[in-house]
Amino acid sequence: MAENKILVIDDEPSIVDIVKEALESEGFQVIGANSGAEGLERLHKEDPDLVVLDVLMPGIDGWEVLRRIEADPATAGVPVIMLTALGGDEDILRGLEEGAVEYITKPFHLQDLIACVRIQLQVFDPLLRKQRRQALIDKRRRFLTRWPTS
Repeated sequence: MAENKILVIDDEPSIVDIVKEALESEGFQVIGANSGAEGLERLHKEDPDLVVLDVLMPGIDGWEVLRRIEADPATAGVPVIMLTALGGDEDILRGLEEGAVEYITKPFHLQDLIACVRIQLQVFDPLLRKQRRQALIDKRRRFLTRWPTS
């Protein structure tokens, strides 16, 4: 079985390096990108099995990268895990609604990220990923209506 290829897009080289080292130690092939534009270029060139994506980046931010991934039939099936400092309920809900399969906030534990990557790669069927994402969205909405944030 070939190793899975992961694309990590973050404007902080240290985050890319840390995530790359951790995922490579688990047997994954990892490609790094330090901007949204570079990430989109590598996405089309490298054809990864999964993307780990930051939101707060100069130029093309993570929200736009996610929109472009979801809008392109060639990449729409690639699962995206958001890995970002934006941790508000509205941000998490937005990420899931716009197509992310998981949303992890910084600071984060590498083992949590590795577990999310493994789970998403095991849930290979895009329909199952879509159902799981919808369940997360529904759960987050129920939480927000129960405890308003303001």
